[in-house]
Amino acid sequence: MSAIARMVRLPRIFYGWWIVVAGTFAQFLAGGVYFYGFSTLVLPLEQEFGWSRAALSGAVSFSRLEGGLIGPLGGYLVDRYGPRVIVLGGVGLMGAGLILLAQVQSLLAFYLVFILLVAMGASVGISTAMPTAIANWFIRKRSRAMGFVYSGVGLGGAAVPLLTLLILQHGWRTALVVTGMGVLVIFVPLAFVFRHRPEEYGLRPDGDAAESPSSVGKASPERVGAREVDFTPGQALRTPSFWLISVAFALRTTASHGVPLHLIPHLVGQGFSNEAAAAALAGLGVVSVVGRLGFAWLGDFWEKRFVLFASTVLMSIGLVFLTLPATWTTIALFLIVYAPGYGGAPPLARAIFGEYYGRKYYGTISGFFAMIIMAGTVAGPLFAGYMYDVSKSYTIAFYAFAAANLAGAGLIFVAKRPVLGPRPPGGARPRPAMVSTRG
Repeated sequence: MSAIARMVRLPRIFYGWWIVVAGTFAQFLAGGVYFYGFSTLVLPLEQEFGWSRAALSGAVSFSRLEGGLIGPLGGYLVDRYGPRVIVLGGVGLMGAGLILLAQVQSLLAFYLVFILLVAMGASVGISTAMPTAIANWFIRKRSRAMGFVYSGVGLGGAAVPLLTLLILQHGWRTALVVTGMGVLVIFVPLAFVFRHRPEEYGLRPDGDAAESPSSVGKASPERVGAREVDFTPGQALRTPSFWLISVAFALRTTASHGVPLHLIPHLVGQGFSNEAAAAALAGLGVVSVVGRLGFAWLGDFWEKRFVLFASTVLMSIGLVFLTLPATWTTIALFLIVYAPGYGGAPPLARAIFGEYYGRKYYGTISGFFAMIIMAGTVAGPLFAGYMYDVSKSYTIAFYAFAAANLAGAGLIFVAKRPVLGPRPPGGARPRPAMVSTRG
């Protein structure tokens, strides 16, 4: 028996938690290098090449467009072949892309390498594969497991000051080579931890014991809640809740992708040093862990859509503090209010799709979700960069982000859990019933 097989069958620690540990560490690296780390490149690239902030934002926006377009395909591949091979391929693209990005001399080359290698690798290998793996290994504890994994993204923000220091001392090209090599050296071993479904190893989700015949009909309410009905992608797409949540997240991601990219340039423009601005961005990531863990924990005990609604409202309120003159007081208020809501939404969204639509087609359904929310991930960074270029201020963009989040919260509030209707005569697949199981 292989070492991995022995670990999978280890009785004292459910193997799903090893996947959570690997996913958390991988998200930490990806958050620091890719999601938050790109913000550290904006000013150096602007100074060296004279590229506008709208042009630099476009690289991020179009990378989100690419991620959304390949989302359903990436999700299908994870459902079909499991997460391990997809993670390996994705991190290989990401690491190689970061190294090649250090060699670019033109905006077109920067776009091509960043979008086709770095972003595609991160999108498929991390954003799609890892939450699918977690959703397959957990049901009752899914929100908490997602919260731990996504806390890695927030903690990755702590790497921003280190990246900033590396860029200031050695230049952005050297920094990219170092981070690219780090991704390849660290990510590849982590990929081998991921496994597809617990049933393939004689286990059950959450580490539950197999039900004995005597336990049938005597399941606890918690156990009953863990039983699933698997929607096909077509059935999921016909439910109103899929569209309500997806559009809500498209609105939400205008801020969640626009603010981290532009926070350092915004604060430097307000008189902060590069190091201080980087510390504020790191604070955003670190404080968001409170929401990633706290809101995710609540999501396993309360109705997820209401918890998700609360986190999105907090984001909307917190954004208002960014429109005020930047001082450490206003930045602290922004972090205290905005960051927990900002952190809590991603694990809840991933968990709610597993709860609403099951595990069998989770990756594919999540891929369609990614395709829809790309409208916000594309528009947010680009809109903020454009507004700065025309007004030399981010104020209008931040107000627009706050309004978008408030509208998204309203959509989430009414996104009730759908159920499949009775199977029609002739054995055809049942159509989803447009009713809620939770009021």
